Amino acid sequence: MNYSKLPPEEMIFEPATAADCEELSNVAVRSKRHWGYSKEEMELWNVNLSITEEFINSHTVIKATLEDEIVGFFALEEILPTTRIAQYWIDTPYMRKGYGSNMYKYLKEFLKARNVEKVTLVLDPNGLNFFENKGAKILNKIEHKVKGKFLYIVEVPII
Repeated sequence: MNYSKLPPEEMIFEPATAADCEELSNVAVRSKRHWGYSKEEMELWNVNLSITEEFINSHTVIKATLEDEIVGFFALEEILPTTRIAQYWIDTPYMRKGYGSNMYKYLKEFLKARNVEKVTLVLDPNGLNFFENKGAKILNKIEHKVKGKFLYIVEVPII
């Protein structure tokens, strides 16, 4: 069932479990595919988009749900003054409807409560605008294994 008609404020945020791995991976793949990557390019991304039990055990992974459907999720490495966002995905039916911004609002409060002052993350150009609107500053640009594609290392203030 598609709950994309429900307001973003009704999302529930909770830790992901090993039982969520497959659906979280599917959300990441669908979201990445949304940007028009070819099958070959997607295969190069797949290792980064697979959410495993080991990944969940070594990261703070929070899923956003509406009813019984996963809308999106984020994953963090370390909870210190600087933390890295390892994953940040909104499923395609929920894009450009406020769900990503609502999840970011939750993420920011989650990090503030843990005294995190700033986060870093690596973005492809498709996610850059979203995070620049949240105050992200580009620190560096690196070439990706997808030929001719670049990734941006950004820093976002939390406090």
